[in-house]
Amino acid sequence: MKNLHIDSITKSYNNKPILSDVFLSCNIGEIVGILGRNGCGKSTLLKIVYAVETSENRFVRIGDKIIKRVTDTKNIISFLPQDGFLPKGVKISTLIKCFLPQENRALLYGNEFLQPYL
Repeated sequence: MKNLHIDSITKSYNNKPILSDVFLSCNIGEIVGILGRNGCGKSTLLKIVYAVETSENRFVRIGDKIIKRVTDTKNIISFLPQDGFLPKGVKISTLIKCFLPQENRALLYGNEFLQPYL
C-alpha cells in the first residue's frame, strides 16, 4: 500500500523557525487535517512536501519513491495551492489540453456544467 511519509521537515524565514522537525504519515484514502493559526506554516509545509518550495531539511516518500523534486510527484500526488497559479486570460479548454491526458478530455468536454466555459 502506498502511503505518504514526511519526516524531519525544517523551514525558517529570516532566521525565525516556521517548521521544526515535522513528521507526518498517512495512508491512501485517509483524511488528514492540518490545523493551525494564520502564518504558522500549513501552506508552506504542503509546498515543501510537493517540492515547489525549498527547506533546510526534508524527507518525503510516497510508497517506495523518495520525492526530491516536483517532477517526481507526477501522477503520484496532487497539490492545489491557495493562491492563483494560472495566468489570467487563459481559456479553460487550453488548460485542459495542458494538464489532462488526451484519453480523459472527453469526460470534461461532455460535462454540461463546463460547456459555457469552454
